[in-house]
Order: sequence, then structure tokens, then C-alpha cells
Amino acid sequence: MVYLNGLVGYHGKNGCRLYCGVTGRHKPGGSHYYPALTKPRNYKVEGCDHDDIDPFQIAPCSPKRYRANLFQIVGSATVTSTKNNA
Repeated sequence: MVYLNGLVGYHGKNGCRLYCGVTGRHKPGGSHYYPALTKPRNYKVEGCDHDDIDPFQIAPCSPKRYRANLFQIVGSATVTSTKNNA
């Protein structure tokens, strides 16, 4: 689906990009993110060393937010204009 809908996929910093709000984690110096909800011991990677995430506290996708993003994409003439409007 990533190739069809343009989202980042599970290996990106925001695995679902916009909708769940969960930030992934990567190995020190790495660029491939993992959707690890539990923080590993002695893990200190800037931007990824957030506390554990309770899977039952992850908010579902907001239909309003999805619709607003959809209208932004549909209303953009080019990929660059879409990125500039984000």
C-alpha cells in the first residue's frame, strides 16, 4: 500500500506517518525505524528515546484529520506544493 498511497510505511520514523502519532525507534546511526513500543534498556538515541507506549492508549485515526489531509493533497498541483502546504 505504501507505493499506492504515498505514506512512509512501517520503517519510517512515523510508521503510519500522520494518523497514530507513534514515533518509531532506530539503532544508533541507523536510518531504518522500528515500531518498538517498549524502550530498550540503556537506549539513548536523540528523537527516539521516548518513554514506553501503551498500545491501548494509541488514538485511532481522526476522520476529520484524514479528510483535511486528503483535501490538501487533492487541492495541490504538484508534489512540491503539497510539501510546502504541510
